[in-house]
Amino acid sequence: MIVERKRGKNRRATVTRRSRPPISGWLVVVGGQCRKVGKTALVVDLIKGFPECQWTAIKITPYVNSGCPVKGVRCKCGPREHTFAIRYERGRRRRTDTSRFLAAGADRAIWVETKAGRLKESLPVLASAIGEAENVIVESNAILRYWQADLSFLVVDPQNADFKNSAREVQRLADAFVFRSPCLRGADLKSSRIPNSGRPVFLQPLGEDIPSDMQEFVRQRFLEIGHLKARKSGRIFS
Repeated sequence: MIVERKRGKNRRATVTRRSRPPISGWLVVVGGQCRKVGKTALVVDLIKGFPECQWTAIKITPYVNSGCPVKGVRCKCGPREHTFAIRYERGRRRRTDTSRFLAAGADRAIWVETKAGRLKESLPVLASAIGEAENVIVESNAILRYWQADLSFLVVDPQNADFKNSAREVQRLADAFVFRSPCLRGADLKSSRIPNSGRPVFLQPLGEDIPSDMQEFVRQRFLEIGHLKARKSGRIFS
């Protein structure tokens, strides 16, 4: 769960309880320190690297610059109207992130757009849409506030000072970090907001393949998750 910071002596912290999405397979989440850090690229690499997973890939945009996720900039809807839109990608050659997911080998690609602070309202519809999915991979920071991931990565560039609030809020939930550039010797991780948690860190500059140690980490995690789910369901894992 995520506990928001207290604001004032008499105000209680707000707690959001995270739940499991209604899928039988794995939920992998890729978040990022900031825009343009390479979240989409990592999702594409994971889809390509583990094609046997038959991915349903989801991109979540938890704020809409146009104002309305349903009808666009010309819509005059109020803040409680048209709060989200869920769209299925059909093309593999379009210049969209979800099209890149399909081109990489995903079975399905879905784009979720919401107004600021309205992601929770879209989740029942999204859950219904992915109910038959084999395994799901999501590009989002915000989803970790509501759904429990089996494996989550936070993409970080130690040489970029921009570290958005949503990334700071969920970085403690990340299972591993993917660095886009080396962390320079002597860097002050605390002041630069780069995670110093003892969890695995993998260096994968943009445009390069997933490093072998990261591939092995993912495989081992999937194997562990498979055993755990088999034990809980009473099935024999092979």
